[in-house]
This record gives sequence, structure tokens and C-alpha cells, in this order.
Amino acid sequence: MTDLPIHDRVPQIVPSPAVAQARVVRPAGAPAAGMTGRDILQILRKRKWLIILSTAIATFLAVGATVVWLKTYPLYTASALLRVDVPKASELSTGQTLYGMDIMDRIKMTHARLATIDPILQAAGQKEELRRTAWFSKGDQSQVVRRLRQELSVAPVTGTNFVMISMTGPVATDLPGIVNSVAEAYVDYNRTQLQGGYTTDSGRLSNERIRYEGELQGIRREARVARPENIPNIESQTNAANMAVQTLYQTVLELEAQQARLESGLRVVMAMQQNGTLAQSPEVLQAVEYDPAVRTLRMAELNYINEQDNLIRKLGPENPRMKDYDTRLASIRRQLAEKSQQVAQAQAQAAVQGRQAAFDAMTIELTQTREKYHGAVAMLRDLQDNLSRLRQLAASEEQLNGSIARIDSRLLELRLLSMGQQDVQIAAAASTPDAPSMPRWKVTVPAGFLLGLMFGLGMAFLLELIDTSIKSPSDIARKVDLPLLGMVPHAEDLDEEVSDLRLAFMTNPNSLLGEAFRQIYTCLLFSGPAEQRRSVLVTSPSPSDGRTTVAMNLAAAAARAGRKVLLVDTNFRQPMVHQLIPQCPRDGLSNVLSGQAQWPDVVCHVEGGLYAMPAGILPPNPAELLASENMRRLIAQMSGQYDQLIFDGAPVMLVTDPLGLSTMVDGVVLVVRAGQNTHGLVQRSRDTLNRVGARILGTVLNAVRVTPGGYLRKNYEAYYDYHEQREGAPKQS
Repeated sequence: MTDLPIHDRVPQIVPSPAVAQARVVRPAGAPAAGMTGRDILQILRKRKWLIILSTAIATFLAVGATVVWLKTYPLYTASALLRVDVPKASELSTGQTLYGMDIMDRIKMTHARLATIDPILQAAGQKEELRRTAWFSKGDQSQVVRRLRQELSVAPVTGTNFVMISMTGPVATDLPGIVNSVAEAYVDYNRTQLQGGYTTDSGRLSNERIRYEGELQGIRREARVARPENIPNIESQTNAANMAVQTLYQTVLELEAQQARLESGLRVVMAMQQNGTLAQSPEVLQAVEYDPAVRTLRMAELNYINEQDNLIRKLGPENPRMKDYDTRLASIRRQLAEKSQQVAQAQAQAAVQGRQAAFDAMTIELTQTREKYHGAVAMLRDLQDNLSRLRQLAASEEQLNGSIARIDSRLLELRLLSMGQQDVQIAAAASTPDAPSMPRWKVTVPAGFLLGLMFGLGMAFLLELIDTSIKSPSDIARKVDLPLLGMVPHAEDLDEEVSDLRLAFMTNPNSLLGEAFRQIYTCLLFSGPAEQRRSVLVTSPSPSDGRTTVAMNLAAAAARAGRKVLLVDTNFRQPMVHQLIPQCPRDGLSNVLSGQAQWPDVVCHVEGGLYAMPAGILPPNPAELLASENMRRLIAQMSGQYDQLIFDGAPVMLVTDPLGLSTMVDGVVLVVRAGQNTHGLVQRSRDTLNRVGARILGTVLNAVRVTPGGYLRKNYEAYYDYHEQREGAPKQS
């Protein structure tokens, strides 16, 4: 076997059919896996000349544009430096250090902003040095201030005491006069009018500070009257009062519920008393039953009844003594009835009075609790108002302190600017520049190079995204999600001459192409048990994908491996086997399925263990014939005579002929042509076969080209070097 391929280029051995069917297949249209770093490197290698060419063109254009710019319209820049002197610390009453960078940056930024105000630019426009320039005479003289503001650049120099005034233009001799005029105008303005402005601003700010101080003192006096020892204590008291209010509120709710229940019970008892049913209530009857006097009378009644019963048994019912017992028993019963009535009336009255007393007591307790609740609510409201006011006072005090601090900072800045030692002076006047400032080679050439590189990279990835064709094994794995049985190189990339790729294995079995088909057959051989891959259909998404090439060479590789193989041409639309194998008879599969011939009669021997069956004449109903029960029985009969059946089928996306046949064979091999089949077309082919219940054993990537970033260049070189070394080695005895 050859070294083809290595690492990620190795066609993976597909799992057994049971495992393959259990594998989750990504549906059509589902997003593919993300692009890996290896994919990016392959794109860069593939499109390297586009990237190099775009970068070179952009760099060349940048060089050319820079040369043209320098010759036609170069720009010059003239600059003047203003020095801002640092005041001494002894001149300030605050005692703050004046050498901090934050203070100096603020001072320089203030000067930079003031240098472009209208009075200074108007004063500069009146200077004779500026009026003698061609810039002044060629432009609109009434718009000098606007033109200066647009073209001048004034900015502090970081880390120094300088402020730079600069201007860029096409006439180098005009620039120093304009820049120096603006610098002189600002120095003059700073020495005269600005001093008065500083004094006015300082007075206004001082008045504002006094007003803020008064407001602050008033806030502090109000806070002292409120006697807030500290806000946290008041917050703690507020929280405690809030909890007390909540507790009292819950108590009020509970007492109101109890009062409602007592009132309801009282109404019920009073209603029963009015309608005379209270004495018969269980409560009253129970009280009567447990009354001592009533219980004594009942015991006496029971004793007389027992004695009377004994006398009746001894003396008989007619005995004169029985009348005496009857009289006594009647008297006891009368007393019992009167006593029970008295007790019942007393208990009924007690029940009414008891419920009334409980209701009155509950009403008093509820009233007292409500008074406590309202008192607690009032206290909580007072605490909350006091706390809110104290917080407001604290916020106002903080705000006033901040305003006073800002005024103090501004006053300090004005004092610094108004002191004699911080006067602005011209440290370096502008001079005529001797070289253009724009364009700059260090800027334009790298910018052109980067733009070209970015354009090339963008176009490379854009072209790669637009191209949806299957080009590499990684596309099969990421975009189609099917096992890869192997790859077939393109004929133009082979060193040996192959007259017909469809017969490559029979004519050039030891070539690189032959090794590729051996590898495909090996992967197919180990794709599952032998009984589950005895019959294999070879199909593809579209015509010219190489189905017949793969089927013929796969059959020849299986026959050379010692197996008895039958190649069956099932492409009734464009049959090819009878053209490639002239010894085959005219009749073929269609004649067998239509009952016009026996299948052994249309089989021809090709070589070794390889046999072929042509398609026969074109039938009017090819799809129905291939999906018929006759075809199923024929496959079973041929499987008993041959070790391997390979069916050369029609394109699955053009006709339905291979769909019915795919459900009868053990597995399907899908041929994908690199650079021609799109991943969407291959996905639809896969889904179509899955929907009819076909078992896809894997794919064969056909016509893989050797291109920059391709997969086979190193493998080709290694294969041919290996065979050259083997042919040149001495033979062993």
C-alpha cells in the first residue's frame, strides 16, 4: 500500500452499519462546523498569489501616488512655540505646589483654547507680515478669521511648558509669516486685555464663593437645631419604629378578627334567646346535665324507679304500697322538671352575659391597641421626616463644598495666569520649512501595503465563502457529515499516462490511481460484516461525477483481491459497461427483469474473478423495473453466486432509478466530484437516500486536484519517490 494519505488526509474507516445508522446525521441546511486553523492556512496557501498580487499592486500604487503627490502638490508645515512660564510657589497663599503636571496641563490647554478666539485672529489678520503673504491675497480677505480657524492647529506639547501653533499649506514661504503673526497677536493680547479679564472673573468667582459660604453656614445651623447626633442613630430608631408599627398593625388585624368572631357569637346567642331555642342548645343542656341539684333529683328518681320495680316483682302491681311510690315518684319528677327549667334559664342568661362581657373586653383592648398603632405611626413619620431632612442637608452641604472647591480651583488657575511670571512668550518663531511634511513615505507606503494585504485577505476569504463546492475531505466531514472511503486524484495531476480512467485499475494496477482504488476497497471491506456489504450501489448527485469510474475500478480492485465480483450496469439512461467491455452481450439487466432472458446468459467474463452484466436495451419504465420484486429476487440469486455485487447506478438527483434499488442493496457509495458538486447538492442527495431508508456506507471524493493548499501534493511526491527507491534497490535472493 502507498503512503496515501497521511494525518487528517487519511480516509476514515466507516463504522459498521449498525453504528453508522445510530450516528446522528445533521439535517440539510444545518450549520456546518466552524472553520479551523488548518482550513485558514489552506485558504491562504490556495489564494496566496491573489494576496501577494493585491498587496504588491497596492504598495506600488502607494509609491506612485506618493511620488505624484510630492511632484504636483506637496504640503509644508511651519510651527512656532509659545513658552508658558511656571509661577513660584511663594507667590501663592494656598501653599500648593505648582509643578504638578495636572496644573500645567490645564494652564497650557487654557492658552491653546484662547489662542484661537476671534479677537486674537482679527489682530493677527491686521499684521503686515500676514498681509504680505500670497495666502492672504489669493483668498477671501473678509473671511481671514474663519480661514485661520480652519487651517491653524494650536495644541499643548505634552511633558513640556510649550504650546505649539502650526499651519500646513502648499506655499512654504507664506507659512512662517502667518504662524508668527498669530503667535505675536496672542502674546500681545495676553499682556493687555487678558489681565483685565482675569481680574473680572476672579471678582465674580469670589462673590459666588461668598454666597456659597453663606448658604453652607445656614445649612450647618439648621442641622445643629435638628440635633442630629448622627444619621446612623436616627436610621436605627427609624427601623425600630417601623418594626413596631408593623407589629402593632398585625396585632390590630388579629384583634379585629377576634372581635368579629365574638360579635358573631353574641348575635347568634341573642337570636336563640329571642326565639326560645337557647335553652335547648347543647351548651345549656350540658350545663343542666352537670348541675348538682339536677343530678341529685335524677338519682332520687332512679332509686324510686328501682324500688318500685322490686316491689312489683315481690308484691305485684296491685299492692297498696305502690300508690305511695307513684305519688313520691311524681313529686320527684315535678321537682326535677322545675329545677332543670330554672338551671336552663340561668345558664342561658349566663351565656348571653358571658359573650357580651368578652365582646366588650375585646372592644376595649382593640381601641387601646389602635391608639398605640396611630401613635407609633406618627412617631415613625416624624423620624422619617427628620431623617429625610438631614440627608437633604448633608447632600446640599456636599454639593456646596464641591462648588466651593471648584471655585477655589478656578481662582487658583486665574491667579496663576494673572501673575507676571506666567506671561506667555514666543520661545521659537516659525521658519520656512525646507522639506514637505505631506505626503510622508513612512505613512503612505505602509498604509498602501496594509490596505492591499487586507483587500487580498478579504477577497481570498470572500471567494472561499462564495465557492460552495466540495473540494477537500474536511468539506465532507464538516459540511456533509458522511464517512469518507477515499479520494481519487485528477488524471491531469498524475505522472503516468492513463488512457481511460474507467479502466485504470485493469490497465495500470500499480499506479497511484490503482493504489487509491485499493484503499477505497479496503475501507469498504472493513466498513462492516461481509453479509452486510455484499451488494453495493455506486451513485452520485449529478452526471459526470465519476460513478462508472469508481464502480469499474472498485470491482476490479475487489477481483484482484481474490473475490468473485459481478459488476451490474443499472444506468438504463446512459449505459456504459457494454462500451467499456466489448465482449459483453447485447442483452442485459433490462432483458432479465422484463422476462426476455435468464441472468446467467447475459453475464460476461472480463478477467480473473471479475464479471460484468450490461444494462441491456432501454426500457420504457426503468424506475419501476429497478424497484420491482423481480429485481429483489435477482439480487438474492446473484448474491448466492458471487462474493461481491457492485451496481453502477444513475445520478440520484436527476432520476428516481437508483432510489428503489438503494433499498434492496446492502449499502450505497456516494461519489462526489471535487470542485463541481456543491455541499448543498450532496446534502440533498444524502437526505434523499436517507428518506427512502438506504444505508450510506460512505463517500468517494473524485477528481481531487493538486493545487496550492491542496491535499495530495506531498503524498504524490512521497509515492513516486518511494517507488523510485524500490525500483533502484537491489533484488534479494
